[in-house]
Amino acid sequence: MKTQTRRPLGGFERFFWLFNLERPVHFTMVAEITGNLPVTAWENALAAVQQLHPLLSVSINLNENNAPEFVTQPGATIPLRIVKATSETAWIADLEHEAINRFHAASAPLIRAVLYEYQNKSVIALIADHAIADGRSLSFVIRDLLNATNGKYAEPYAMPPSLDDYTDLPKNALSQFPASDADIALLSQQPQAVKTTPQIQLLQLSPELSSQVIKRSKQEGTTVHGALSAALALASKTWKPQPIRLFSPSSARETLGAGETVCLSIAGRVIPFDMEKISAFWDIARYAKESLAGASSEEEILGFARAVFGLITSGVNAEGTAQFTDTVLANEYMITNVGALPFESTFGKLKLDAVWGPITITGYEGSQTVGIATINGSINMALTSPSHMQVKPVLEFMEQILSMECIPLNSLSQEQSL
Repeated sequence: MKTQTRRPLGGFERFFWLFNLERPVHFTMVAEITGNLPVTAWENALAAVQQLHPLLSVSINLNENNAPEFVTQPGATIPLRIVKATSETAWIADLEHEAINRFHAASAPLIRAVLYEYQNKSVIALIADHAIADGRSLSFVIRDLLNATNGKYAEPYAMPPSLDDYTDLPKNALSQFPASDADIALLSQQPQAVKTTPQIQLLQLSPELSSQVIKRSKQEGTTVHGALSAALALASKTWKPQPIRLFSPSSARETLGAGETVCLSIAGRVIPFDMEKISAFWDIARYAKESLAGASSEEEILGFARAVFGLITSGVNAEGTAQFTDTVLANEYMITNVGALPFESTFGKLKLDAVWGPITITGYEGSQTVGIATINGSINMALTSPSHMQVKPVLEFMEQILSMECIPLNSLSQEQSL
C-alpha cells in the first residue's frame, strides 16, 4: 500500500494554521516519571514514535493553488532538548518559556520534546502545533514513547483524515481554496515573538479525593467534568465577572472512530455559569453536564466541521480567526479534560507518576486554561494564566470546594443521624 505523504488541511486544521499566524496556539503535555534512561534511549524512542504517527513528520506548505497542505518531510526528526534540572520546579519555569516559543508551520516537524533530568526522576514534555494534534493525541504519544523505551512498538497509522472527511462536504475541497495574499505574506516571516511568558501552576488531587469526586459525581447524576467545572466556576466567582464563561473542548475521536493516532479531532462549546442564578455546587455540576449534552454527538461534531468549513470558505484570514475567537469563543476559562488515561503506569524500568496538561495559551485576552488529566487514580490539574494577571489560588480553591462537596453520601447520612 502506497503511503500518503500529502493531504490538504481540513477546515479546523486550517483555522488553527491561520490563527497561529496571529497568536501562539501550540500546547504541551508533560509526563513525570520515576527512573532515568540514557539520552540515546529517549532519542530512539522518539524516532520510533515518529514512525507511528504520520502528522509528527509534516510541515504545512502551500500547494499549486496556494492552499495549505500537510507534507511529509523524511528525516525531519523530533528535536529533543536536554535540561539538567537544578530544582524540583525548574521544569515548570522552563515550560513557561516553551509556551511562547512558536512553531513556523513551514518547518517540520511541528512537535518538539524537552527532557528534564533529575536523580532517579525524569520529566518529558511534548510540545505540538495545534494544527496537527489535540490533547488526547499527545497523551497517546506519551504512552507510545514509554512503550518504545521498553521495546514495545505498535503498528504505524495511516495519514489521518480531517474532520471534513467525515461529512458530506466535497472531499479535499479546501485544496482548491487559496490563502489570502496577506496571509501568504505572513507565511514568509517568522511568527511574531510573544513578549511575556505565561504562569503555570499545578495541583494533584489525592487518590482518595479523586475517588470521592468520581463516585459522588455519578451519585449526583453528573460527570467528573461537570464537578470540576462547578468547582472552577465557584472558585473564581469573587474576582471574575458574572456569568463566568467556560469553554470545554469535546473529543470527536471516539464518536468518529478516529482511533489513537495523532490528529486534531475535537469540537467544543462555551457555557456561561451565572452563580447569581444558580449557586448550589451539585446544581451547577448538573447544569454543566446538561449544557454539554450532545457536544460529542456525530450530528454536532459534523455540524461543527461544516460551520468551520463555511468560515474558511467565506475568506476569513488570520486576523479574522483572532476576531472570531475574541467574539464567538470568548471565555474566562478553557477547561480542557483529556480524561482518565487508559493505559498502565509501569514501562520496564520507568514508572509514570503523573501526566499534566494540556498546558496552553488560549489566545483570548484574559482567558486562562485549566488542563486536566487523570492517571494512577489521581486527577491532575494544570493552570496556565497570562503573565499580566494577578496570580489567584484557583486550583487550591477548587481542591477545597471538592473536598467539602464530595464527601461520600454514606458519611453524610451517618453525620446527620448523630
